[in-house]
Amino acid sequence: MPTVIEILGTKYPIICGAMARITTHEIAGVVSEAGGLGILGAGGWSADQLRDEIRQTKAMTHKPFGVNLMLQMDNISELVDVVIEEGV
Repeated sequence: MPTVIEILGTKYPIICGAMARITTHEIAGVVSEAGGLGILGAGGWSADQLRDEIRQTKAMTHKPFGVNLMLQMDNISELVDVVIEEGV
């Protein structure tokens, strides 16, 4: 049975808590680069903002990171499309 770090592709079993408008690329990128799993908190973001944050995170690290999506957002389908298009 694989371990959490094997599943996530991280060095440590540490997952950054996603906080809307707080966990931006500046936090998620550093957590991922340090060996944890950085998570972008996309609550309240437009599709363009999310795409920009994903690209800035990718510029900071080539390690895995994730995006937390709030399913009740009016633009959830657009956000899901961005996450898929950006390969997160």
